[in-house]
Amino acid sequence: MPDDPFAVFNLPPAPALDSEALKEQFARLTGEQHPDKFSRAGEAERAGAEARYAATNRAYQTLVDPRARLLALYELTKGEKPRDVQRIPPGTMDLFVEVGQACRSLDEFLARKRAASGRLERAGLAAEELALQDKLMTLRGKLEALDAGLAGELAKLDAHWRAGTHDLNALESLYRKYSYLARWRQQLEEREIALLTGE
Repeated sequence: MPDDPFAVFNLPPAPALDSEALKEQFARLTGEQHPDKFSRAGEAERAGAEARYAATNRAYQTLVDPRARLLALYELTKGEKPRDVQRIPPGTMDLFVEVGQACRSLDEFLARKRAASGRLERAGLAAEELALQDKLMTLRGKLEALDAGLAGELAKLDAHWRAGTHDLNALESLYRKYSYLARWRQQLEEREIALLTGE
């Protein structure tokens, strides 16, 4: 059975939480548990303080991220990791294809840009680079819209969960959507940085 990050903060396991209240509780707990406060204590007490401090940090990092929180809740409820996490979540296939095509186009462009030897050759790529930057901006907007939609799904799932309806299929599906969203954001960010730096 995995560690329970909710228990660290005395929270009922649920899909959503009050992030500001969590942040305040995290600040209070880490202030109380900071290893520097135990610098004069015995070795066992210092080790215990460091372990509690590290556990609090891990629990916070899990709970503050919706994807990680949903995964932890699924594992706590079911006692195992979700299966079939590679399947494309329903309703996201078009975006999956669009992000994949954009990444391929960006990778091909970046390879040509790196291979360009002279200033004139690089200048000839400027219009295409601007078009790709526009495409990145459009995709970022679509990912933000997806994120907003997921927040609505999360609130709905949370309301059902707290009412006693623990739908693990809906929980797993939302976890997968957040996972793909995080992956797509990372893929686009890596290419955006490469465009800016020329690397």
